[in-house]
Amino acid sequence: MSTALILVSVLVGAFFFWQGKKALDEEIRGRALYVAKDLAALTTDDIITGNRSEIYKKISSPFTASEDIPSGSDLLYIMIYKHNCELLIGSSATEIFFNSDTYFYTIPSGPHAVKEDVPLDCDAVLAKEPVFELKKTGIYDLVFPIMGGGQKIGYVRVGVSGQRYEKKFYAITKKALVALFVILIVGLVFSQTIALGITKPILQLSDAAEKLSRQNWESPLPVKGRDEISKLSQAFNQMALTLKQRELSLSRGNKDLFILHTAGLDLMESLNLDTLLVKIAARAEDLVRADTTTITVVNTSDRMLKYLGAFGAKAKMFKDLEMPLESAGIYNWLACYGTPLLIADAHADFRLDNAAMKALGVKSIMTIPLWSSNSLSGLLTAVNKKGGGVFDKHDLRLFTVFSNLAGAALQNASLYTDLMGKMNELRSAQEQLVHSTKMAAIGELAANVAHEVNNPLTSVLGYTTHLLKTLDLPESPKRILGMMEQETLRVRKIIRNLLDFSRQKASWMQPGDILIPLRETTSFIRGAAESTEISIYEEYDGTPVIVNMDANEMKQVFINIINNALQAMSAGGHLRIRLATVRDLEVMIEFSDTGVGIAEQNITKIFEPFFSTKESGDGTGLGLSISYRIVQNHGGRIEVESQPGSGTRFKVFLPLFKKAILSKTN
Repeated sequence: MSTALILVSVLVGAFFFWQGKKALDEEIRGRALYVAKDLAALTTDDIITGNRSEIYKKISSPFTASEDIPSGSDLLYIMIYKHNCELLIGSSATEIFFNSDTYFYTIPSGPHAVKEDVPLDCDAVLAKEPVFELKKTGIYDLVFPIMGGGQKIGYVRVGVSGQRYEKKFYAITKKALVALFVILIVGLVFSQTIALGITKPILQLSDAAEKLSRQNWESPLPVKGRDEISKLSQAFNQMALTLKQRELSLSRGNKDLFILHTAGLDLMESLNLDTLLVKIAARAEDLVRADTTTITVVNTSDRMLKYLGAFGAKAKMFKDLEMPLESAGIYNWLACYGTPLLIADAHADFRLDNAAMKALGVKSIMTIPLWSSNSLSGLLTAVNKKGGGVFDKHDLRLFTVFSNLAGAALQNASLYTDLMGKMNELRSAQEQLVHSTKMAAIGELAANVAHEVNNPLTSVLGYTTHLLKTLDLPESPKRILGMMEQETLRVRKIIRNLLDFSRQKASWMQPGDILIPLRETTSFIRGAAESTEISIYEEYDGTPVIVNMDANEMKQVFINIINNALQAMSAGGHLRIRLATVRDLEVMIEFSDTGVGIAEQNITKIFEPFFSTKESGDGTGLGLSISYRIVQNHGGRIEVESQPGSGTRFKVFLPLFKKAILSKTN
C-alpha cells in the first residue's frame, strides 16, 4: 500500500512539473517575441535612414521600465542589425555598442558569473520567420526580421534570461512538492497506523526471533495486556535471556580454553628460561588481565624466597628481591594449606602488611603454588587487575590451570638447562680425557726422543766447546763454532724441558693458602710488567683459600700464564688477577689481559707440546703444556676464553681442601 501511494504521488508530481516547465518556456518565448515585434515596428524608419541616435532611444526604453516587470530584470541585450547582418547598434542595461560584431555579456549563474559571446550567424536568419535559440547558459536568444516595403531591411535581436521565471517557477514547484509531500506523509501515516494496529505484535515477534537468530540479545519484546500475544512475548523474552546467559558463558569459556590451549603450546615450546618467563607474563596478562606478574622460587639451602622474574607496571618493586621464608606470609600459608590463594582486598587481609600494600598500590593478589616432587618450589603471582577491577573466583580458576601449565613448562626448562649443563660437563670431561691421553702419548714419545738425542748432543756440545777453547781459529770459523755452541745449548734446554714434561714426578702436596704462591708470583713479576707499561690489578679480599697443592708447582703455573699475558701486551696494557670461590666447591683464579688475543683456530692447540705463536727462539712451546699437566695433577682444570684484538682470559680451577677430602673419602 505504501509503495503504491508513493508511486502515484511521484507520477502526479512529475506530470505537473512537466506541464509547468512547458508553460514557463512559452511565457519566456512570448516575452522575447513581444519585445522584438514592438521594436521592429518602432525602428523601421530609423533603420532605413540609419539614425542610430533614435534607434538607441527606442531600444533603451525596455531596460528602464516594463509594466509589471522590474526594469531590465529579464532583458540582457537588444541589438539592431542591417539586412546584411552588420551590427547597427546594440544595448544592454549598462552599455551601448555598435562597432563590434561580438558582444560579451555576463549573467549570474550560481556563485559565478557566466560569459557568452553572441555574434549573429547570418546564415541562421535567412528565413523571414523569427528564429529562437536556447543558449547553454539558459538565455533565450531571438532574431526577428524587420520588414519595410515588403523587403527585409534588418533584424532585431533580443536576449531574455530565463532565471527570473525559473526562480518563480521553482518557488511554486517547491510549495507544490511540500504540499504533495505532506499529503503523502499523512496518507502513509494513516495507512501504516491501520496496518500496524493489526500486524505490529506479530511483526515484533518475528523481528525479535530474527535478531535472536543473529545472537542479538538486546531487544526484548514489550509486553502489553494479557492476551495470547502478550503471554507469548513474555515467554519469548525469558527464553532470550536464558540463551543470552548461556551463550555468554559458553563464549567466555571457549575464549578461556583457546587462550589456555595456545598458552600451553607456546610455553611448552620454550626451553630458554628468560624467554619462558616473558611468555608466562604475557599470557597471564591475556588470560586474567594481570597488571603485574611475578615468578618466585624457593632456595631451600639458605631458606630464601627469590623473585626469579617480575613483569608489568610494578615489576621494579620485585626485581632481584629476596626475603626469608619465615617472613613470607603468603608462602607460609601456601606451604601449610597447599591451595591457590585469592586476596580480593590486599589492604585488609591479615596475611599481608596492609600499610605496605597501600603504599605500593597493591589492591588484589592471586598466588598459585608451583610444585616439584611434592614440595613447594615456587609461586606464580598476579598483582592487580587492569582497569581498576579486582580478581574474582573465575580468574582464580583460570589462573590455577594456567599455573599448572607454567609450572610444567618451568620444570621442563629447568630440566633442559640441567641437561645442557651435564652435556657440557660431559663434553668437557671427554675433551680433557682425550687431551690427557694425547699428552701422555706425547710425553712418552718426547722422553724416548730426548734420551736418544741427548747422548750424541752432549758429544757435539763437548767437542764444540773444546775446539773453541783449544784452537786459535780465524774470526769467521770461530763465529760459526760459537753459533753451533749456542744452538746446541738451546737444543739441550729443550731436551731438559722435554724430560721434565715427560717425567711424572710426585708432587709434594699439602693444604695451603693459594693466595701465598699467587701473591709471591705477582710480586716477582710486577717489576718486569711495570717496565713495559703494563699495570697489574689484584682482586681478592685476603681471606685464606685453602687447597691441597704443591706451592712450587703452582708458582710455575702462574709464572707461565702471566709471562704469556705480558708477552701478548708488548705495547702495554692491563693484567687483572681475580680470585673467587665457585659454589663453595672450588676456587677460580682468573688472569685477564688486554693483549692481542688468540685466534679461534689456535685455542684448542695452546696446551699441546711445542705449539707456539711466538717468533722462533722466543719460546719452546712447553710452558702451557706443563702448566696444564700440573693443574690436572692437582684435580683441577684450565679454561681459556679469547677474542682476537680484545685480550685473553685464563681460568684456573682447583678443588677446595674440603672437597678434596670428601673426594678421597668417597
